[in-house]
Amino acid sequence: MSVLAFDPFSAQSLADPYPEFAQFVAAQPVFWCEPLGYWVVSRYHDCRRVLRDYEAFSASNSLAPVVPPCPEAAQALAEGGFRSIPTLTNVDPPAHNRTRRIAYLAFTPRRVAALEGFIRDLVRRFMAERMTDGHVDIVSALTWELPALVIFKVLGVPAQDVESVKAGAANRLLFMFGRAQPDEQVQIATGMARFWRYCEELAEDRRAAPRDDFTSDLVHTLDRDGQPLRQQEVATILFGLLLAGHETTTNLLGHAVRRLLEYRDSWTQLCADPSLIPGAVEEVLRYDSSVIHWRRRTRHPVELGGAVLPADANVLVAIGAANRDPTVFADPDRFDIRRANAAEHLSFGFGPHYCLGAPLARLEARVVLEELTAARPSLRLSPGQRFEFTPIIGFRGPRSVQVEWDHCPQRQ
Repeated sequence: MSVLAFDPFSAQSLADPYPEFAQFVAAQPVFWCEPLGYWVVSRYHDCRRVLRDYEAFSASNSLAPVVPPCPEAAQALAEGGFRSIPTLTNVDPPAHNRTRRIAYLAFTPRRVAALEGFIRDLVRRFMAERMTDGHVDIVSALTWELPALVIFKVLGVPAQDVESVKAGAANRLLFMFGRAQPDEQVQIATGMARFWRYCEELAEDRRAAPRDDFTSDLVHTLDRDGQPLRQQEVATILFGLLLAGHETTTNLLGHAVRRLLEYRDSWTQLCADPSLIPGAVEEVLRYDSSVIHWRRRTRHPVELGGAVLPADANVLVAIGAANRDPTVFADPDRFDIRRANAAEHLSFGFGPHYCLGAPLARLEARVVLEELTAARPSLRLSPGQRFEFTPIIGFRGPRSVQVEWDHCPQRQ
C-alpha cells in the first residue's frame, strides 16, 4: 500500500488506524497527502518539534474546518451573530500567553483537587442508577455525560444543559474536523451561532453578577497590563470549553474501559492493586489517544524528517502514530499498564499549547477506574460488538462500549 493514499476518513482508518501509522513511522515519516491537502508527520520527535516550535509551525489552522464551509453555512454563521476569534488554541505566543495565563485559572491544582469529591459522587450515583441489570453501554451510562457535568461545575453552567451542549459539541467537531455535506453544514452552523449567543449571555451574566466559578474569574481577571479580556475573547474561550473541552475526556474514558477489558489481565491487576491506575491511564492515553491528529501550518519553508515543507503548508501531526514510535516506546503495540515511560505520550500535546485540562482529565479517569474496579471487578466486554467512531480527524473515541458483569450487591 502506498502511504500517499492515506485517507483518515476511510472505514479502515477510522476502525483501526494503527497498522497504517506503523507503516508511516517505518517507511515515510513525513509525506504529502494529496487527497487531504496536508503534509503528514508521524515520528515522535518530529511531531514533538512541530507542536513545540511555534516560530516555524503556527497553530492558526488548528480549529479551521477541514472542508471550507459552503456559502450558505457561512451566511448562517454571520446572520446568527457568530463572532469567534483566535484566542487560545489557534493563536501563537506571545498573544497566546496572555489568554492562557487567565484560562489556567480553571485548572489550577487547587480547583482540580477540589473536584474529586464531586466527580466520585457522580460516578457512584450513575453506577447506582444506571448499572443495575448486568449489562450496559458504558458510554451512554457514564462516560458521555460525566465529563460535561464536571466542566459545567467548573464554569458554573446549569446541569440540565448537558443534552444540548453534548449534541452541539458533536456537531461542531464534525463541522471542523469532518466532511459534512452542505445541508449538514447549514444546520450545524445555525446551531453553532445559537450556542455562541449562549456563551455571550453567560459571559455577560457573570460580568454583571460574579459567582464562585471559572467564568467569573475569566471575565474579571486582569492581564499583565491591567486589562480584562474582551467580551469576545471570553465568549470564545467558553465556546471552546463547552463544545470540546469534555469530548476528549469522554473519549479517554471509553478507550480506557475498552482496552483494559480487552486486555483482561490489566483489569485484574487494577482490581487487585488500585495504585496501578494512574500508570494505566497514561498507557491508555499512549496506546489509544483521544486526540489522534492535530494540525499546524508552516510559517516559512521547513526541513523535517528528510522532506522540505513549503511556507503556508498545512501539517497533520499524527499523534497516534507518534505514541507508538518504536524508537521511544519499546514494543509499542503491546498494551502494558506498567510501562515506565508511558507518560511521555503526546496525547495532551507538547510545548506552549499543552492541554490545560490534562490534570482534570487524569483525575476523572483515575476516579472512574477506582470506582469501577472496586464495585464491578467482574466487568467484561460484551461479545460480538463492533466499535464505531465518528468520521473526523482530530478527536477519536468509541461511540459505544457494551459491557457485562456478574450480579453483586449494590454498595450502600
